[in-house]
Amino acid sequence: MSSRSTLAEAEPAYIWSLDLRDLMLIALVAALCIVGKLVLRVPLHVPGHSGVLWVGLFVICRGLVDKRGTGILLGLVTGVLAQFAGFGDVGPLEWTKWLAAGAVLELLVIVVPGDLRNLPKAMLVGAGLHVGKLAALVLAGIILRVPWAILFLGLGYSATTHVIFGAVGGLLGALALRELRKVPALDAQARGR
Repeated sequence: MSSRSTLAEAEPAYIWSLDLRDLMLIALVAALCIVGKLVLRVPLHVPGHSGVLWVGLFVICRGLVDKRGTGILLGLVTGVLAQFAGFGDVGPLEWTKWLAAGAVLELLVIVVPGDLRNLPKAMLVGAGLHVGKLAALVLAGIILRVPWAILFLGLGYSATTHVIFGAVGGLLGALALRELRKVPALDAQARGR
């Protein structure tokens, strides 16, 4: 038995079965999502274009920390960071969009068979979690009593672009995950040591 496996067995689980290393990776990816949103605040006038980056990061994180609950915790931490950073247009419900994306990520990883390095699965998961975030935005608008005409104006176009950018983000995340899993320490972590 190596000293590495002995250390891995001695580490306590903090939340669910996540250890400190997993929690640090989740916090790092959540912070990168917020920085990515700041970087991609380019006025392209195309809804959901920043999803290419953050969806890819969500896929990478869930692929590296392959434990149940990772997506939900990632969404919650990212949502809290986004709330405190003043992002979004739904005021105090900003965190719900990110939590919904994390919950959809977790659900799709469980429901759709295969590994997140599988390109079709990653594209499907990416599109689903980006649309999940859009659905949470619409739900927050309903809760905040935004007029229906304003709320659903252009929703078809917005949903289409969210699917496209989410699928591209999932694809990029899967490609990056394939390369990251070649790093021995990260691959051992993803397999649960």
